[in-house]
Formats: sequence, structure tokens, C-alpha cells
Amino acid sequence: MSLSSTDVRDVARQVSTSPRPGIRFADLAVLAAAAALLAMVPLPSPIRAALLAVTVFTGPGSAILSWIYIPPRARLAAVPILSLASFVLLTSAAMWGYQWSPRWITTIVALAQLGSSALWYRRHSEWPDMQGWREWARQSFSRQSIRRRVQSAAEIVWDREFLRRNVAGLLLALAVVLWLPALPGLESAGYSQFGLLSAGTGPILVICMALVVVAFLTAVRRHQLRIAVAAIGVAILVQRVTVTLVTDAPVYEWTYKHVAVTEYILAFGALPPNGIDIYSQWPSFFVVTAWFAQVSNLEILSLAHVFAPMIHVLTAVFVYSLARVLKLRRRVAITAAMIAELVNWVGQDYYAPQALGFVLAVGFLVLLLASTQLRVAGFLAIIPFAALVPTHQLTPYWLFAVTGVLLVTRRAKPWWLMFPLAIILLGYLYPRLSIVAPYGLLSGFDPVENAASNVQAPGILGKQVTSLVCRALSAGVFALAMASIVYAWRTKKTFWAPMVMAFGSIALLAGQSYGGEAIFRVYLYAIPGCALLIAPMLLAALDMEPSEARSTLGRVGTRAALAAAVLGTVGAATFGLQGYFGLWPLIIENRAQVDQTRDLVAQAPAGSTFTLLYPAGYPIRSTAKYVEQAEANELFDAPLNYYGPEYMLEFPTAEQLQAFDWDASQRDTPSYVILTRQSLESMKYYGFMQEGAAETFERWLRSNPAWSLRSQDADTLVFERPVV
Repeated sequence: MSLSSTDVRDVARQVSTSPRPGIRFADLAVLAAAAALLAMVPLPSPIRAALLAVTVFTGPGSAILSWIYIPPRARLAAVPILSLASFVLLTSAAMWGYQWSPRWITTIVALAQLGSSALWYRRHSEWPDMQGWREWARQSFSRQSIRRRVQSAAEIVWDREFLRRNVAGLLLALAVVLWLPALPGLESAGYSQFGLLSAGTGPILVICMALVVVAFLTAVRRHQLRIAVAAIGVAILVQRVTVTLVTDAPVYEWTYKHVAVTEYILAFGALPPNGIDIYSQWPSFFVVTAWFAQVSNLEILSLAHVFAPMIHVLTAVFVYSLARVLKLRRRVAITAAMIAELVNWVGQDYYAPQALGFVLAVGFLVLLLASTQLRVAGFLAIIPFAALVPTHQLTPYWLFAVTGVLLVTRRAKPWWLMFPLAIILLGYLYPRLSIVAPYGLLSGFDPVENAASNVQAPGILGKQVTSLVCRALSAGVFALAMASIVYAWRTKKTFWAPMVMAFGSIALLAGQSYGGEAIFRVYLYAIPGCALLIAPMLLAALDMEPSEARSTLGRVGTRAALAAAVLGTVGAATFGLQGYFGLWPLIIENRAQVDQTRDLVAQAPAGSTFTLLYPAGYPIRSTAKYVEQAEANELFDAPLNYYGPEYMLEFPTAEQLQAFDWDASQRDTPSYVILTRQSLESMKYYGFMQEGAAETFERWLRSNPAWSLRSQDADTLVFERPVV
């Protein structure tokens, strides 16, 4: 007997003979507590990390929601955001209170969750239905049940009707099938000034992403929401998991500065001394990840390596929940989550306080907007806001401004919620004013200057193309968001709250450049709001049926709108890929280079200097010893481009080389010059040095008897000037 495509769903329903018992928040808290306790058992580190992650994203949140009722639309985000924020606050409080003991923190939280659930069971006289779960598991995973599932799958007729109904799923499967064999070619891809997409098997990534987008648009057009959700997962797989799989160490040189702070906490159980860097004053990100690493026995570099995909999963969940609390349909919410994923080229998802801060901010907005249905959600929003304030320097102030507008315009309740938020925000800043002042509270009221990038040089063609792609995508997203406001106003759809979120971050440019990175943060903060605005208009274009148009001109216009929606979304996804992977040859950090760096810094006495042309490929600040080096010399790892573009464009003149050598000779500690493949490529990419300048510098080092070649491999040259 064969099954037609119309019988598949009926067979699947018949296979399940016993309904699955429901999971209550109290039950989830018990499971999370058990996972936390198991995470402290001597098991392989990845297993312990996975178990602990269950607690981080479900534990305290489920315990809180077992007692407090909030709108159902907010619960999907409320559980992870309340759990994550609770751990941020608890670990930070333990560090500030000199009670740093990660295992004890974990044990206390687990016991608190168990106690909360036991009290809830006793008060409601509703204990877990263990008999129901055993019966469901017995029937669902019995040999007979599995045999029926296999038989039903084998009897599916792959006819034209089946293929037509499941074209979206088949396109997704094809994308994964193409992506997997492309990974080795990406790992061994050579240099290209246009980034990864034009090197090795990089073009296959573009094809895979186009297939994912077409599959998603087909699924949402046909209301196949499960396939649409799967498409978001595959998009994250192609865009972000790819990086984890084709590299052997976290990307970006600046990632390792954060790794070093966390390793200092792990080594000494304390924060770095004041004055070393600003991180010790906003330490919550480092503290909570140090707690996670110590309890799970997971290496910080391993955690940093998988950090970006986790951030994107949370962002997708929170953007979806934002749409739901705004009473948008599931189809619109899923579309908004996908848009937010596709247009996020910024790359602020690596192991850094900004990534955690962004997630906390979006989760806070979910609870805040849910307060129009129940005020208690607004009160719960204080928890992630309190966790955000000691995590990141800039994000809370943008969020506070957006919250103020939403409260004043009654898109959130109660109006006086601004006062406790202000007390938390300003109360944390005031004792740190003297520390923040040297960095500058404000950069001056010059929005144009503040919007300037931290890299002003035009660079080579590849750099110019990637910059143009990023600007075009950003401008297109903002333009579409503005057009969507008009569309929403004319069709009487929700737009005020998303509009505030989308354009509120632009106000940051009025007073802060954030070291030339403000423009990137403006776009990052705007993504959720823009996605919420664009999603309904995109669906309206997809829902057009040419056959229903009354005239030939109408049919042509309908087809044009549908084609524009599809091609525009595929184009946005391609631009997003280029924006993210355009710097690929410059941002890769090889594990061999990282290990070599750590060994060199560990052996060098305090006060040594480590000079690169540009910070890439040799992360000097990657271990706890950076504190010892920085205390002896705050510029111990200053690269040559630290001295400004004019200096580098002239380098290396005879006078500059003489001054450089004399400066090294006056120290009573060794000096090191490191030439990495990544730093040389960066100098060429950005146009910081004249053609042949790096080679001239290398020849001078080799010919100067005071300098000796300490080590050499395919990617790195290390020269040393020992103490005479």
C-alpha cells in the first residue's frame, strides 16, 4: 500500500497514540535545576556546558513565572531573558561582594529552583505527572511506534503533488546539502580582497543563502510556518555557524581582549585592577561567562568560538516575541525574525559585552511592551535592565531613551517606571564618572562627525566595494522602514513602537562617536524595529495574486511587486553576507598563532613591548598576564598604526627607524616586532602604508644586528631586540 501526499499528515496523527503531558513552569524549573547539578559532575566539558546552558536559559526564569502570570505572547522570551539576567546579576553580586565561588552559586540557584517548585506543587496540590510521562514515552518510543513511523515515511509517494506541496522544505534540504561539502573549501580559501564569498567555495554560500531565502518566502506565502522557522535556523547555520566550523579559533583580534579579562577572573577570582582598562567597571559580561566556564570546565576560547550562533538564536526568538506582544500574527513575527537575521551585517555578535547587552536590551523590550496587557511584565523588565547597566557602557542609555518615549506615549506601563530605571542607570554611573571622564562622556554635538567610521582611508577596491555594500544595505533598510511606516499608517497597522525602536538610536549621533563605532551601533540597535516595520509590507507583497487582478496592467504590477519582494530579499541577504564576510582574510585568527602569542607573552618579563603594524593575527592581550604587562607599560601592545595615518603613510623613513630603534634600546626589557600575514593584508586593504613599506621594514629588521629573528612560520615573523 502507498500513501499519497494528502494522507501523510493523517498517518502522523495516528502514530501518536498517547497525548504528551503538559510542561508547567515549575516542572521546567526542576529540570533546569537537575541540569545545573549534573553540570558539576565530572563529565566531558561540552556535555557539562550544554547542561549548564539549559539552566542559564530556563532556570530562574521558569521559577519566577511559576508564581507570576504574564501574557502568553511574552513567555517564549521571558523565560530565557529572566534566567540570563538573573545569572548576570547573581554572579556580579557575588564578585562585588567578595563571595566568588562558581560552584556554590550554581548549587544555591539549583536548590532555590527546586524549593520554588516544591512549594508551588504543595500549594497547588499538582505534582508532576510522572505516570503520564512514562506512558507517553513508552508508546512514542516503542518498537511498534518507531516501525509505524518508518513505514509511513517509506510509503510516501514522491509524486508531483508531494513535490509541489513541499518545495520549500526541499529547497532548504538542498541548501544544507550544498553547504556541507563546501565547508572544507571555505576552510582552505585563499586571500581575496572581496572577502570569503569570492574565495574558495565562497560562492556556494551565496547560492545556499539564496535557496534559504526562496524557501522561506515560499513557506510564509503558503503559511507553512514550521518550514519558515526551520529556514531561520538554516540561515543562522549558513551565516554564522559556518565561521565556527571553518576556523580553529575565534575570529577578530579584539575578541581576545575580552578573553583576557575573563581569564584573569578565572585565574585570580577577582576583577582586574582599576586603571588597566574600563572593563573592570562594567564587568558583568566577563563575570557571568567566567562563572559558566569554570562550572562547565569549558575553555574560554571554546565558548567564544560558539558565541555568535547563540546570540543569533536568542535575537531571532526575541524579535519574534516582540512582534507577538505587539499583537502581530505569527506569520508576521516569523518574517520579522528572518529579516533581522538577514540584514545584520554589523558583526557585533562575537564574544563581547555588546553582544550580551544587545540581547538583554531586546529581551527587556519584550517585557516592557507586554506591560500594556499586564503591568507586572513592566516590573519584571527591571531585571534585564539592571543586568544590562553593568554589562555595557552605551546600550543602556539608548534603551533608556527609547523606554522614555514608549512610556510617555503610553505604549508601555506604568509611566513612572522611568524613575526606578533612572535610579539604576545614573546610580551606577555616578561613582564611575572620574573613570569615564578621560574617555569622554560626550564627543561633541556634531552628528556628521560622530557618524564617521573609525577607518577614514579609502583603501583598495575590495574595501570600497564592501563599504558600499554595507552602506547600501543600511540605507535600504532604513528607507524601507520609513516606507513601511506610511504603509502601516494607511492600512491602520501597528507602527509607533517599532518606529521608536527603529529610529531612536539615531539620537546617539547627537553627542557620541563611541570611538568611531557609533554608526555601527545605530544600525545594530535599529534592526529589531526596522524588521518589525518591514515584515507586514513584505508579506503584503508576497500575498498578491496576479490571477486576481482585474486588468492586464494590474496583473503586471502584481507580478512586479512579487518579483521585487523576492529579489529584494535575496539581494538583502547577499549584501548581508558580503558585509559580514568582506573582511574575512583580515579577521581570521589561527590557533597556532594564538598559542604562540600566549607562550611569548608568558615568557616575556613585565614591561616588554610587542609591536605589530596593525592588530591582526597575533592577539597580545589574550591571557591573564596582560594585566601585569599593562601595569608596567600601558602601551606595551600599541601597534604602529596607533601613531596615526600620517606616521604610517611615511613609514619607514630613516628618521622613523632610527627613533624606533633608539626607543627600544632605552628599555631594560626585551622588545618584539611581530609581522603577521593578517596585519600585512590589513595595511594593504585599508591603504595605511605605501606599497613596499612593510617589506622595507622587514629588510631593516633582518639587517639590523640589534634585532634577531626569534621565530618564523608561514603566517608570522617574530623579531626580538634583547636587553644588552
